[in-house]
Amino acid sequence: MNSISNAVIWLMNQVGYAICHQFSERSLAYGGRILPVCARDTGLFLGFGVCCAALFLVYGTRPRRGPSRPKTLVLALFIVPTIIDATTSYAGMRSTTNVWRLVTGSFAGVGFAALVFPLVANRFVPKADYDERPEAFKSWWSILLLLTVPAAVSLLLWPDWPGAYWLWAPLVTLSIVFTLLVLDFLLVSFLLEWARAAQPLPSVTAVVFLAFMACLLELVVSNRLHWLVERYL
Repeated sequence: MNSISNAVIWLMNQVGYAICHQFSERSLAYGGRILPVCARDTGLFLGFGVCCAALFLVYGTRPRRGPSRPKTLVLALFIVPTIIDATTSYAGMRSTTNVWRLVTGSFAGVGFAALVFPLVANRFVPKADYDERPEAFKSWWSILLLLTVPAAVSLLLWPDWPGAYWLWAPLVTLSIVFTLLVLDFLLVSFLLEWARAAQPLPSVTAVVFLAFMACLLELVVSNRLHWLVERYL
């Protein structure tokens, strides 16, 4: 049993190693075990994953117009706190904590997910008439409700209780893969649409498969590049 759990921990850490510095002092730990990525990345990827899952549950995959310009601006502002927190702390202008890293990271993940979601939903029915599509986040209340995601992520992640590592570490790892999969799904579908022009696109299942393979390749290549940088630089 220990060999299986050690193998799972190793795999999760390798996924995290592909995209994060994994400094222990900047990471959340439970029962002496550190999560696969730092506190900021933990908030970012969990915020993205939870927000996307919630939006798909609420809206489904029906094609939608993007939010209005004022709402798009507000959603983009969700990303600003983590940029400010990261740049000012790295520049030595101020010190930050894992609480701020987690909170601002989760805000960025939610804002990014909300901006990306209409693009993903439109890929499922790319030829639908744009003007007939309902607007995403038509009500300002829907924007405010998004704030519950970073609040929930930040509050639920903080307590250390028995078994917390085995809840959060797999969820963070899956959120990393899910985030990359969503972005690769968009990239692959756009590239196929551009390359095939008037020809029909492959099925959504085929695009998801291609995106998943691209996601795995990115993780492996990024992991090895991280190793090379640490070893030779």
